[in-house]
Amino acid sequence: MKKAKKLYILLAVVVLVIGLVAIFLFTNDSPQTVASSDDNNSIDYIELANTTDDISKIYTLDYQSGINEQIETLKNKNNYTIKEPLLIANPYGTNTTGVYMYFKTDDECNVSYTISAEGYDDFLKTLNNSNNNGYTTEHEYLLVGIVPGTTNNITVTLTDANENIIDTLNWSYDAPKLLGSEDNVQLEVTTGNSSEPLSDGLYAMLGNRTAEDNEEVDFILLYDNNGTIRSEIPITSYRSCRIIFDDDMMYYSISTSKIAGMNRLGQVTEIFNTGDYKLHHDYIWGGENDLLVLASKNDAKTEEDIIISIDRDTGDVSEIIDLKDLFTNYFNTLNIDEDSDEALDWMHINSIQLINDDSIIISSRETSSIIKIDNIYDQPTVDYMIGSKTFWQESGYNDLVLEQIGDFSLNAGQHCVTYQEDDSLADGQYYLYFYNNNNTVCSTRDYDYSNETNYEGASIGVNGEQSYYDKYLVDEKSGTFELVNRISVTYSGYVSSVQELDDNIIVDSGSAFEASEFDSNNQLIQTVIGTGDTWWYRVFKYDFNNYWFQ
Repeated sequence: MKKAKKLYILLAVVVLVIGLVAIFLFTNDSPQTVASSDDNNSIDYIELANTTDDISKIYTLDYQSGINEQIETLKNKNNYTIKEPLLIANPYGTNTTGVYMYFKTDDECNVSYTISAEGYDDFLKTLNNSNNNGYTTEHEYLLVGIVPGTTNNITVTLTDANENIIDTLNWSYDAPKLLGSEDNVQLEVTTGNSSEPLSDGLYAMLGNRTAEDNEEVDFILLYDNNGTIRSEIPITSYRSCRIIFDDDMMYYSISTSKIAGMNRLGQVTEIFNTGDYKLHHDYIWGGENDLLVLASKNDAKTEEDIIISIDRDTGDVSEIIDLKDLFTNYFNTLNIDEDSDEALDWMHINSIQLINDDSIIISSRETSSIIKIDNIYDQPTVDYMIGSKTFWQESGYNDLVLEQIGDFSLNAGQHCVTYQEDDSLADGQYYLYFYNNNNTVCSTRDYDYSNETNYEGASIGVNGEQSYYDKYLVDEKSGTFELVNRISVTYSGYVSSVQELDDNIIVDSGSAFEASEFDSNNQLIQTVIGTGDTWWYRVFKYDFNNYWFQ
């Protein structure tokens, strides 16, 4: 390998509020300054900064467009090549160790890169340039995967359509430290009995704060399969509940009132506001060019019981479901303290899935029930529930509960219910899989779960013996559900997630800071383990293909 070039940092006068920001310019022979503030053709340099004080400022469209204008000016000031590229460290403030790269080539090329750092496995990726064939003459990327707080050797390789290497660049970069905790740069990794391969992608650790309405800066943390951190994405507060993608954009919540859309270069180009509502737990694409968001209305007497729609074109917010309207009889049976200053968390919906554009499946932790609602944009009605008939009998909703086939302990305090179709199933059948916390807590009703035969072995609260990955087969025509798969996992009374990916199953026992990956035979491949004062609210794996990578 050629000796890596050490790049020189030029400081500037335009302030970026977050991250280590710098411009690197160099030539074939030796690193040198192409321009300085004394030159006639001087460029607008960008000042170094490293603080979490003003994260909220970077999540404004005016700020982001201003930075983009500076970058466009820089792109036009020089003829950047692979040997003399434009490199900017974290220009938009949205990826602490990410490096923006721009150059042109005479012929159409594909670009890949390798990141090497002492003590860590290499990170290799082929970059996405938004061209269908992967080859272009104008190259603009965000290099993701740099290890924080250490020297990274980066090799960029250009290949032609015949996969011949036509040029390379090797350089070294002293990466900044994380803005958040340095404790989990490298996670502990334990292996299981399975020798099957891990799924492709980066583990996204979502949510690291205890308080639901916290105003502290939080982070999306991305880890490779070796448990090495490869990206830190700061957000203003609360947590990101999931990442969703569309049209070369990545969307994630940045607070209880905003969802941001970020392009593959790190620029935030869209921000959706929830208006008079606070988001919590989940959001998905809806069936009418909208975002469906689990929400609480500001200053209301109840919380976590409303679903709103945000129009993607106009940003208009509309309330489409208030669960008090669908469960009035049950709501009237609850222990309601009219003098309390705290909002009543009587349903606590924590996940949402869309079916056929106008139906949804939600998970209610407080009632240990999975609920399907039809006609969500017109006249919402409850289609069915999966839970205990005994629990719902007093309020008269027990006829809506599907019939259980087989003898097994039901879902209790479940999270992250996921809808899954399968071509091999009959019409009206599908799967629902979820994290079964196995936690029977209902704080708003005096209900004695000890008399329930539906919840054998269930725990109460934060201390328990066992949680599960569970998978149900639902048959709407027969009105039944049955357990078709179950994996015992480390107990997590609250939070947590599950995901099926590449024939594997990824399970996050959030309060234990454990994310385990199982093969198709339920055999453990590996577990990554972190530390902290709170939890990993969710852990999903994303490959970021057609976004950062090919």
